[in-house]
Amino acid sequence: IGIAGGVKASQLIYDGGESFANINSATAEAVGARLDRIIVGNELALESARAWIDVWQYSKKLDLLKARSTEMETVVSQIKRMASNGMIDRAALDSVLSKIVAISLEQTRLQSDLSQAQVQFGRLFNQKPTELAVPKGLVSMSDARKQADAWQEAPDLRRIAIELTVAQNSVLVAKAAFKPKAKFQAGVTSPMQNGESTDVSVGIAMEYNFSDGGRRQSQLDAAEARLDSAEISLLDAQRSLKAEMDVVVQQLIAIELSMPLLARQVALSASSAKIAESQLTTGQANLNQVVEAQIENYRAEDRQITTLAEKLRLQFVIASRTGLLGQLIGLPIDIAE
Repeated sequence: IGIAGGVKASQLIYDGGESFANINSATAEAVGARLDRIIVGNELALESARAWIDVWQYSKKLDLLKARSTEMETVVSQIKRMASNGMIDRAALDSVLSKIVAISLEQTRLQSDLSQAQVQFGRLFNQKPTELAVPKGLVSMSDARKQADAWQEAPDLRRIAIELTVAQNSVLVAKAAFKPKAKFQAGVTSPMQNGESTDVSVGIAMEYNFSDGGRRQSQLDAAEARLDSAEISLLDAQRSLKAEMDVVVQQLIAIELSMPLLARQVALSASSAKIAESQLTTGQANLNQVVEAQIENYRAEDRQITTLAEKLRLQFVIASRTGLLGQLIGLPIDIAE
């Protein structure tokens, strides 16, 4: 007497593309997860750059204001002596002092802005900021403009494209449910008794569901709706990012053109302030002219700092949106297509 035994094997040979679509979706989702890390890394890098820029610009502005306040105090002392000698009217002195006080009040606002920037810097860098240099050199103007032109490679867009790919494969899976499945099957059965022959079976099995109460159609309708939504999301994101890059580039161009003019304005206002101060004792300039010249020079230098900070911020925005900033600080970029 023998012992019966059997072995059966089955191999799927056709499923309407369902397996292929599922594999593609799994691969796309894995790439999407890596892109999520790239996106978050670039956002964090941009936030850190902004914190650095803010600490730098508010520190610079405070130093400027303190220097101008010291110069104005010298002028005020001179004005008060002239007022005590009857050389100027008391009303004129009060008018001048009010303008100086208005400038001095800005120190409180700047100190508050700096304190907030320092807190943000400490949170991101895990240390208190010391004297920070202007954050230049990491992203050049030419790099920023090149990256703006390559906006279609932005990680955000690639992530949405991944979602579109997953949605497309979901539709393929839903459509495959309407198609038959075919399996190649083979089996071997050993005999029960000695001398009996071994049975071998080979064939193809077909499976098809004729009716499911509308479940498959409902799943297909939902998958197609998700696909339509993904296509619209990608188109909207492309338009939005392209518009943002165009605006930022135009702003950068305007800033580049204005920087030499601002430098010229600073030089001219500084010269005017010195001339007005030297002419005060000779009567060729009055108090208002001296103080206004000092204030105008302060305003010009303040605008110069603000403009440079804005230029740097915009360059970092482009670099972050397009993924360059993450590359510059060493984030992984080996994302499979």
